[in-house]
Amino acid sequence: MNLTVERVYCHEPLRRTDARFLIAETVAFCEAANPLFLSRPDWMVTATCVSAYGFCGFYVLIAVVVLTRTWASFRTPLTLFMGAKLNAILFYHVMEFTSTMPPPNIAAYFAVESPYLLSIGLVLYKILAAEVAQKQKGS
Repeated sequence: MNLTVERVYCHEPLRRTDARFLIAETVAFCEAANPLFLSRPDWMVTATCVSAYGFCGFYVLIAVVVLTRTWASFRTPLTLFMGAKLNAILFYHVMEFTSTMPPPNIAAYFAVESPYLLSIGLVLYKILAAEVAQKQKGS
């Protein structure tokens, strides 16, 4: 999503007729389960732009760490990034559910949003497991 939908959303409203990757599908999903996203409140546009451009380097770092299995070496920046990402996601959910347009279909909403939380948990697990393994190796 970071390299596709978020970058488009950052610059312009999403349109059902847009042929770019995942845009029409995102519009269809949002019409059914997340109308606030399509309404583009200023805070959401800003947050989406930060995610699309500011977080991109960290996603690349995670990919490199996965490929090179260097979790322990990058635990500090990755842990800080996961904290920032978790804070952003929790803020997003609070704003979604306290808005005048809360998600009308909770199951569909969380079917799409839950993988973000799952990915944070998996990265934190890998960081912790690498740190434990490193300590055991040093003992």
